[in-house]
Amino acid sequence: MIGKITLFFLFLLLIWGNLVSGLGAGLGCPDWPLCHGSVVPPYRWDIYMEFTHRVIGGVTSIFLVYLSYKRLRSYKGWTKLIPVLIVCLLAFQIVLGGIVVLLEIPVDLTTFHFANALVIFSLTLYIVFFDGESMKPVFTLGGYNGVFFFLAVLIFLQAVLGAYVRHSNSGLACPDFPKCLGYWIPPELTGMVLNHFAHRVAAYAITLLVLGFFLATWFVDGFRRYRAAFGIALGLIIIQIILGVGIVHTKLHFAAAALHLSVALLILSLFLYTWFLGMRRIYAGSAGA
Repeated sequence: MIGKITLFFLFLLLIWGNLVSGLGAGLGCPDWPLCHGSVVPPYRWDIYMEFTHRVIGGVTSIFLVYLSYKRLRSYKGWTKLIPVLIVCLLAFQIVLGGIVVLLEIPVDLTTFHFANALVIFSLTLYIVFFDGESMKPVFTLGGYNGVFFFLAVLIFLQAVLGAYVRHSNSGLACPDFPKCLGYWIPPELTGMVLNHFAHRVAAYAITLLVLGFFLATWFVDGFRRYRAAFGIALGLIIIQIILGVGIVHTKLHFAAAALHLSVALLILSLFLYTWFLGMRRIYAGSAGA
């Protein structure tokens, strides 16, 4: 139960951070660790958007440290490094968040802050799945199951690229769809246009790749058991593309952007969870042998 609660708060924290950014409230608390010099700041909607983000972050940190402590006790050998790494990344994330605010949310640091949060989310999903008692932690990239790790990495990179597009104000560099500035391939692929166009091309490539794997489940025996996972992923990716188009046509509406990130997290979680299931099967098979 503690693991699921921690994942819920991590998910909420990521989405709330997205809302804060979309509403332009990232500097609602321009100082750190206090907010306008107070533990409880004066009321203003943008202040409390950012302040609530900090509160959620604090609650999430408590749950995450406790969960990591439990896994440190139940894990054996080198796997103890995983909960230790999570706590180290969490401490780094907290400090980095303060630096981002004090430096007035620079693009590169803000994107890195988001990337680190995704790593923490992914590792937390791992220690929730492998509790060290009923399910011992394992790691393997062998067999057809390793494809899902590869796909999870692609989704991670695409999400980070999307964060860079957002924070670099490249979200409307291609204000039309499916073309970009009236071209299938813009003649000037530099700066913000390049950022946005690269994100679109990566989305198309991931869609075609997952579609290819989905079709392969009818022809390759090793992929057959993953048909449902690929089918769900393909459906989520189609929804994600529609939301991406919606973000452009609504001029970066904060709600559309938050939904876009939510679906991205679901896709990432699906690929990681399917990879974990495959590792569990491999481990069970080797243990039975």
